Amino acid sequence: MKNKKAIIDEIKASAPLLSVGILTADLMNLGLEIKILEDAGIKLLHIDVMDGKIWPKITVGSSFVQGIKTPILKDVHLLIDKPENQIENFINAGANVLTFSIEYCSDVKRTFNIIKQMPQAKEMLVGLSLNPSTSIDSITPFIDDIDAILLLAIGPDTGNNNFISALPERIAQLRKIKKDVLIFVDGAIKKDNISQVTSMNPDVIVAGSGIFDGKDPAGNLKFMIDAVEKGKIK
Repeated sequence: MKNKKAIIDEIKASAPLLSVGILTADLMNLGLEIKILEDAGIKLLHIDVMDGKIWPKITVGSSFVQGIKTPILKDVHLLIDKPENQIENFINAGANVLTFSIEYCSDVKRTFNIIKQMPQAKEMLVGLSLNPSTSIDSITPFIDDIDAILLLAIGPDTGNNNFISALPERIAQLRKIKKDVLIFVDGAIKKDNISQVTSMNPDVIVAGSGIFDGKDPAGNLKFMIDAVEKGKIK
Protein backbone atom coordinates (compact mmCIF):
# COMPACT_ATOMS: atom_id res chain seq x y z
CA MET A 1 0.00 0.00 0.00
CA LYS A 2 1.39 3.39 -1.00
CA ASN A 3 1.45 6.12 1.61
CA LYS A 4 0.32 9.70 1.08
CA LYS A 5 3.77 11.04 0.20
CA ALA A 6 4.41 8.26 -2.33
CA ILE A 7 1.12 8.99 -4.11
CA ILE A 8 1.82 12.74 -4.22
CA ASP A 9 5.36 12.18 -5.49
CA GLU A 10 4.13 9.81 -8.21
CA ILE A 11 1.53 12.28 -9.45
CA LYS A 12 3.88 15.26 -9.32
CA ALA A 13 6.62 13.37 -11.16
CA SER A 14 4.39 12.68 -14.16
CA ALA A 15 1.96 15.62 -14.07
CA PRO A 16 -0.32 16.15 -15.77
CA LEU A 17 -1.72 12.65 -15.40
CA LEU A 18 -4.98 11.32 -16.74
CA SER A 19 -7.58 10.09 -14.26
CA VAL A 20 -10.08 8.10 -16.31
CA GLY A 21 -13.77 8.19 -15.39
CA ILE A 22 -14.77 4.54 -15.29
CA LEU A 23 -18.53 5.09 -15.06
CA THR A 24 -18.63 6.06 -18.73
CA ALA A 25 -17.24 2.62 -19.61
CA ASP A 26 -19.27 -0.46 -20.51
CA LEU A 27 -20.05 -1.64 -16.99
CA MET A 28 -21.16 -5.05 -18.26
CA ASN A 29 -17.57 -5.55 -19.41
CA LEU A 30 -15.88 -3.60 -16.64
CA GLY A 31 -12.93 -5.95 -16.24
CA LEU A 32 -12.05 -5.66 -19.93
CA GLU A 33 -12.40 -1.88 -19.86
CA ILE A 34 -10.12 -1.59 -16.82
CA LYS A 35 -7.60 -3.88 -18.52
CA ILE A 36 -7.38 -1.32 -21.36
CA LEU A 37 -6.46 1.33 -18.78
CA GLU A 38 -3.94 -0.92 -17.02
CA ASP A 39 -2.25 -1.82 -20.31
CA ALA A 40 -1.94 1.89 -21.15
CA GLY A 41 -0.27 2.66 -17.83
CA ILE A 42 -3.10 4.75 -16.38
CA LYS A 43 -2.42 5.48 -12.71
CA LEU A 44 -5.76 6.93 -11.56
CA LEU A 45 -9.31 5.63 -11.91
CA HIS A 46 -11.93 8.34 -11.39
CA ILE A 47 -15.24 7.34 -9.81
CA ASP A 48 -18.03 9.94 -9.62
CA VAL A 49 -20.44 9.20 -6.79
CA MET A 50 -23.82 10.94 -7.20
CA ASP A 51 -26.95 10.48 -5.12
CA GLY A 52 -29.60 12.12 -7.29
CA LYS A 53 -29.84 15.14 -4.99
CA ILE A 54 -27.10 17.41 -6.31
CA TRP A 55 -27.05 16.05 -9.85
CA PRO A 56 -30.15 14.30 -11.23
CA LYS A 57 -28.11 11.16 -11.85
CA ILE A 58 -27.62 8.36 -9.32
CA THR A 59 -24.40 6.46 -9.92
CA VAL A 60 -22.65 4.04 -7.53
CA GLY A 61 -21.92 3.49 -3.86
CA SER A 62 -19.06 2.33 -1.69
CA SER A 63 -19.65 -1.35 -2.54
CA PHE A 64 -18.86 -0.58 -6.19
CA VAL A 65 -15.59 1.09 -5.20
CA GLN A 66 -14.67 -1.85 -2.98
CA GLY A 67 -15.50 -4.33 -5.73
CA ILE A 68 -13.09 -2.90 -8.27
CA LYS A 69 -9.96 -5.03 -8.31
CA THR A 70 -7.08 -3.19 -9.95
CA PRO A 71 -3.65 -1.81 -9.04
CA ILE A 72 -4.79 1.56 -10.44
CA LEU A 73 -5.38 4.08 -7.66
CA LYS A 74 -9.06 4.80 -6.99
CA ASP A 75 -9.83 8.51 -7.31
CA VAL A 76 -13.28 8.95 -5.72
CA HIS A 77 -15.30 12.15 -6.04
CA LEU A 78 -18.30 12.48 -3.71
CA LEU A 79 -20.71 14.81 -5.48
CA ILE A 80 -23.44 14.10 -2.97
CA ASP A 81 -25.48 15.84 -0.30
CA LYS A 82 -23.89 15.74 3.16
CA PRO A 83 -20.79 13.77 2.15
CA GLU A 84 -19.74 13.67 5.79
CA ASN A 85 -22.33 10.92 6.32
CA GLN A 86 -20.63 8.64 3.76
CA ILE A 87 -16.95 9.51 4.11
CA GLU A 88 -16.07 6.53 6.31
CA ASN A 89 -17.80 4.06 3.98
CA PHE A 90 -15.74 5.17 0.98
CA ILE A 91 -12.49 5.24 2.90
CA ASN A 92 -13.15 1.70 4.12
CA ALA A 93 -13.98 0.73 0.53
CA GLY A 94 -10.42 1.55 -0.52
CA ALA A 95 -10.44 5.09 -1.92
CA ASN A 96 -6.87 6.26 -2.53
CA VAL A 97 -7.89 9.81 -3.40
CA LEU A 98 -11.12 11.20 -1.93
CA THR A 99 -12.57 14.61 -2.75
CA PHE A 100 -15.92 15.93 -1.61
CA SER A 101 -17.95 18.98 -2.55
CA ILE A 102 -17.39 21.95 -0.28
CA GLU A 103 -20.80 23.32 -1.29
CA TYR A 104 -22.84 20.41 0.08
CA CYS A 105 -20.93 19.57 3.25
CA SER A 106 -22.52 20.95 6.40
CA ASP A 107 -19.28 20.96 8.42
CA VAL A 108 -16.09 20.72 6.37
CA LYS A 109 -13.69 20.95 9.32
CA ARG A 110 -15.49 18.19 11.18
CA THR A 111 -15.39 16.03 8.07
CA PHE A 112 -11.63 16.40 7.77
CA ASN A 113 -11.33 15.51 11.46
CA ILE A 114 -13.33 12.32 10.86
CA ILE A 115 -10.91 11.40 8.09
CA LYS A 116 -7.83 12.10 10.22
CA GLN A 117 -9.05 9.71 12.91
CA MET A 118 -9.19 6.79 10.48
CA PRO A 119 -6.07 4.58 10.18
CA GLN A 120 -6.19 4.81 6.37
CA ALA A 121 -5.65 8.59 6.48
CA LYS A 122 -1.87 8.23 6.14
CA GLU A 123 -2.26 6.18 2.98
CA MET A 124 -4.64 8.41 0.99
CA LEU A 125 -5.11 11.91 -0.36
CA VAL A 126 -8.09 14.01 0.69
CA GLY A 127 -9.44 17.24 -0.68
CA LEU A 128 -12.33 19.36 -1.82
CA SER A 129 -14.12 19.84 -5.11
CA LEU A 130 -15.31 23.27 -6.20
CA ASN A 131 -18.15 24.13 -8.56
CA PRO A 132 -17.28 26.70 -11.26
CA SER A 133 -19.08 29.46 -9.35
CA THR A 134 -17.46 28.72 -5.98
CA SER A 135 -14.74 31.13 -4.91
CA ILE A 136 -11.22 29.72 -4.63
CA ASP A 137 -10.91 31.62 -1.34
CA SER A 138 -13.51 29.30 0.19
CA ILE A 139 -10.81 26.68 0.79
CA THR A 140 -8.64 28.99 2.91
CA PRO A 141 -9.98 27.87 6.34
CA PHE A 142 -9.14 24.25 5.47
CA ILE A 143 -5.85 24.76 3.67
CA ASP A 144 -3.80 22.65 6.10
CA ASP A 145 -6.17 19.69 5.66
CA ILE A 146 -6.11 19.61 1.86
CA ASP A 147 -3.91 17.45 -0.34
CA ALA A 148 -5.90 17.99 -3.54
CA ILE A 149 -8.47 20.30 -5.10
CA LEU A 150 -10.82 19.19 -7.87
CA LEU A 151 -11.91 22.10 -10.06
CA LEU A 152 -15.10 21.45 -12.00
CA ALA A 153 -15.64 23.11 -15.35
CA ILE A 154 -19.29 22.04 -15.29
CA GLY A 155 -21.39 22.14 -12.14
CA PRO A 156 -24.95 21.52 -10.98
CA ASP A 157 -25.50 25.27 -11.16
CA THR A 158 -24.17 25.84 -14.69
CA GLY A 159 -26.63 23.97 -16.88
CA ASN A 160 -24.95 22.96 -20.12
CA ASN A 161 -22.44 25.80 -19.93
CA ASN A 162 -18.80 24.80 -19.76
CA PHE A 163 -16.28 26.93 -17.86
CA ILE A 164 -13.02 25.39 -19.05
CA SER A 165 -11.87 28.87 -20.12
CA ALA A 166 -12.01 29.98 -16.46
CA LEU A 167 -9.67 27.22 -15.27
CA PRO A 168 -6.28 28.91 -15.88
CA GLU A 169 -7.11 31.81 -13.58
CA ARG A 170 -8.53 29.48 -10.94
CA ILE A 171 -5.46 27.25 -11.11
CA ALA A 172 -3.22 30.31 -10.68
CA GLN A 173 -5.24 31.41 -7.65
CA LEU A 174 -4.86 27.99 -6.08
CA ARG A 175 -1.10 27.96 -6.63
CA LYS A 176 -0.85 31.27 -4.77
CA ILE A 177 -2.85 29.96 -1.82
CA LYS A 178 -1.03 26.61 -1.56
CA LYS A 179 1.80 26.03 -3.98
CA ASP A 180 2.10 22.27 -3.49
CA VAL A 181 -1.60 21.36 -3.58
CA LEU A 182 -2.50 18.81 -6.26
CA ILE A 183 -4.93 20.34 -8.76
CA PHE A 184 -7.41 18.10 -10.56
CA VAL A 185 -9.61 19.47 -13.37
CA ASP A 186 -12.79 17.84 -14.61
CA GLY A 187 -15.67 18.65 -16.95
CA ALA A 188 -16.33 17.73 -20.59
CA ILE A 189 -12.64 17.14 -21.35
CA LYS A 190 -12.45 15.44 -24.72
CA LYS A 191 -10.10 14.93 -27.65
CA ASP A 192 -10.77 18.39 -29.07
CA ASN A 193 -9.75 20.26 -25.90
CA ILE A 194 -7.30 17.94 -24.12
CA SER A 195 -4.31 19.91 -25.44
CA GLN A 196 -5.84 23.17 -24.24
CA VAL A 197 -6.37 21.74 -20.75
CA THR A 198 -2.86 20.24 -20.64
CA SER A 199 -1.39 23.69 -21.34
CA MET A 200 -3.04 24.94 -18.13
CA ASN A 201 -0.57 22.70 -16.24
CA PRO A 202 -2.88 20.99 -13.74
CA ASP A 203 -1.60 17.92 -11.94
CA VAL A 204 -4.45 15.64 -12.98
CA ILE A 205 -6.90 15.78 -15.90
CA VAL A 206 -10.12 13.82 -15.48
CA ALA A 207 -11.64 12.42 -18.68
CA GLY A 208 -14.38 9.86 -19.17
CA SER A 209 -16.79 9.99 -22.08
CA GLY A 210 -14.04 11.31 -24.32
CA ILE A 211 -12.39 7.90 -23.89
CA PHE A 212 -15.28 5.51 -23.38
CA ASP A 213 -17.46 6.61 -26.27
CA GLY A 214 -18.63 3.13 -27.16
CA LYS A 215 -16.43 3.03 -30.26
CA ASP A 216 -12.67 2.86 -29.71
CA PRO A 217 -11.64 3.33 -26.06
CA ALA A 218 -8.09 2.10 -26.63
CA GLY A 219 -7.62 4.46 -29.58
CA ASN A 220 -9.20 7.38 -27.76
CA LEU A 221 -7.04 6.72 -24.73
CA LYS A 222 -3.87 6.65 -26.82
CA PHE A 223 -4.87 9.97 -28.43
CA MET A 224 -5.42 11.52 -24.99
CA ILE A 225 -2.16 10.20 -23.55
CA ASP A 226 -0.17 11.35 -26.58
CA ALA A 227 -1.77 14.81 -26.44
CA VAL A 228 -0.96 15.17 -22.75
CA GLU A 229 2.64 14.01 -23.21
CA LYS A 230 3.14 16.37 -26.15
CA GLY A 231 1.70 19.34 -24.28
CA LYS A 232 3.54 18.91 -20.99
CA ILE A 233 5.51 21.89 -19.81
CA LYS A 234 9.10 20.72 -19.57
